[in-house]
Amino acid sequence: MAKLASTFIIGLLLLGQPTIAQNTTPLTSEELNRRTVERRAVDAVIWGVPVVSLDMMRQAYFRDGKAEYNDIIWWPKGADWKNQSLATNTIVRYIYFFSNTKKSGPVVFELPPAVAGAAGFYGTVMDAWQVPLTDVGVGGKGGKYLLLPPDYKGEVPSGYTPMRLKTYNSYTLVRSIVASDSEENVRKGNALVNQMKVYPLSEAAHPPQQRFIDMTGLLYEPAVPYNADFYVSLARMVNEEPAQTRDLEMLGMLLPLGIEKGKTFDPDSATRTLLNAAASEAHAWLLDGIGRVAAPWWPGEHWAIPSAPVGVKTTFLWQVPEYFDVDGRGITLADWFGPVTKLGGSSFYLAAYFDSKGSPLQGANNYKLHVSANVPVKEFWSITVYDMETSALFRNAERLVVSSTDKGVQKNPDGSVDVYFGPKAPAGKEANWVYTAEGKNWFPWFRFYGPEKAAEDKSWKMPDIEKVD
Repeated sequence: MAKLASTFIIGLLLLGQPTIAQNTTPLTSEELNRRTVERRAVDAVIWGVPVVSLDMMRQAYFRDGKAEYNDIIWWPKGADWKNQSLATNTIVRYIYFFSNTKKSGPVVFELPPAVAGAAGFYGTVMDAWQVPLTDVGVGGKGGKYLLLPPDYKGEVPSGYTPMRLKTYNSYTLVRSIVASDSEENVRKGNALVNQMKVYPLSEAAHPPQQRFIDMTGLLYEPAVPYNADFYVSLARMVNEEPAQTRDLEMLGMLLPLGIEKGKTFDPDSATRTLLNAAASEAHAWLLDGIGRVAAPWWPGEHWAIPSAPVGVKTTFLWQVPEYFDVDGRGITLADWFGPVTKLGGSSFYLAAYFDSKGSPLQGANNYKLHVSANVPVKEFWSITVYDMETSALFRNAERLVVSSTDKGVQKNPDGSVDVYFGPKAPAGKEANWVYTAEGKNWFPWFRFYGPEKAAEDKSWKMPDIEKVD
C-alpha cells in the first residue's frame, strides 16, 4: 500500500510538468534532411581538406602557371607574397610539379645529386591525399624515381626507385637550396635545377625536352574555397581517384550531399546555400584547431610543432591502432601543405599562435622575439609570418622574413638576434623587422635548415614572442 501511495504522489508531482514529447515539435522530413546535409557537409570539409588543398594547388598550376602534367614550375628568386601557397618559405627556391599516371602510365622523376658546398635539393613526393611517399635530395643524394599507378602489376625496370601510389594524381615539392646567394652558387643551383626531368616511362628511350616555367612575379592562387565550391573540388577528386578502404564509410556519408563516384555533382540553389554555411563553419573550426592541438615544444612556452601529435608520431600517415585521426589531419593540412616522411631530416619547423601572455598574435600590435645565440643549424634559420585566416603570406607585404642568410640583420654582442613584428618597422631596425597587417591575426614559422641535435633534443631554447609598446 505504501508503495502505491508513493507512486501516486510522484505521479501527482509530475502532473503539469512538460515532457520531452510535449516540448518537441516533430521535425518535418524536409527539415531532417536539411540538418543531415549540413552536418555531413561540415564533416566532409574536415575529412576532405588534404585532397581539396592539393586539387587547388593543381588548378593553380594549370591556370596560373599555364602548366601541364610533368611541367616544372619554380621560383628561381625565391617566393614573394604572390605565391599564396600555405605557409610558404621565401628563402628557398620552390619547385612544384604534378603528374597523373592514369593519363600516362608510370612517370619517371630524375633528380641530380647536390654540388658539394654550393647547391642541392630537399623535397617530398606525395599522393593526392598528401600522403608522403619519400623524401628526396636528403644528404645530397640524387636518384631516378618511378611513380607507379595504383595496383600497378607490371615489372619495375632496374635502375629506378619505385613509388607505389594509391592515387593517380601525385604532387612533388622540391626546394632548391643554395649555400649562399653568391653569383657562383646561384649559377650552380640553376644548373642543377635544369638537370631535373619528369616524363612518362613510355618515353624513357627518348625523353622529351623538360619544360620549366618561371613563376617570378606571377600570382599563384591555390587557396581552398571554404564555400560551396569546396564540394565541387571534392566531387572532382572522388571521381578521379580510386576509393580506398579507409574512406568507404565517409564516401557513403557524402551521398546526401550529392557526391558519388561516377555521378555529376550539381547541387541546387538551396543546397548550395547549406554548403556555403557548412564550409564556413568547418573553416572556423579548423582555424581554431591548430592552436588547440599543437603541443608546446618547450614546457611552459607557446612554440610548437605545427601539427596534431598523431601526424608527427606516424610521419603524417595519421593512422594509429585505435583510430584514423581525421580531425588532426584536417586541422594540420588546412594550415600548411607538403608533409615529409622524416621531420628533422633536412629541416625542422616550429610555429607560435600566441604571445608570452597566451594572447593571439594581432597585426596591429608590435612584438619582439629574442632569437637565442647559436641557433643549432648547419645551413641557416629563418622566421616568416602568415595571415591566420589564409595561412598564406600577407598580400602586398614587402618584408616577409628575417633570416640568418641576410647580411643586413643586426646581431647582439652575444650573437643573438632580436626580431620585430608589426605594421611599421622600429627606427633603425628595418632589417630585423617583419610586416604584419592591421586587423589580421597572424602566426610565424621558425625554420631550422640542416637542424643539429640541439634543435631536436630541446637543449637549445628560444623564448616566446613578447608584445611591446
